[in-house]
Amino acid sequence: MYRAGFLSLFACLIVLSGGSVGQDKKDEPKKDEKKIDKKDDTATKVKGVLPQNWKKLGLTDTQVQDIYKIQNKYNDEINKLDSKIKELKAVRDKEERAVLTPEQKKRLEEILTGKDKDK
Repeated sequence: MYRAGFLSLFACLIVLSGGSVGQDKKDEPKKDEKKIDKKDDTATKVKGVLPQNWKKLGLTDTQVQDIYKIQNKYNDEINKLDSKIKELKAVRDKEERAVLTPEQKKRLEEILTGKDKDK
């Protein structure tokens, strides 16, 4: 029993570490070159998320960057409108509850908290 567990653990360790043993070490650029490359990448590249399945379209880097720029152009306004929608829904809910009688409000709370006894 212990032997089988030990062998399976050993096999898992071999499988998980197997890829790193045979890899060649790549020549790393000098520290100064790394810094310059990173600065150039962050200055020119915009970050974002492509819509679902758009990666399958074979977009060029330029197209991807254009899509990210378009998203960033509208994101602030969309976020403001989302906040406004939440605010309006809260006001609506408050006004709707104001129509209820005290007994109905109590019953609604029981239903929402799961203390509903199927009255």
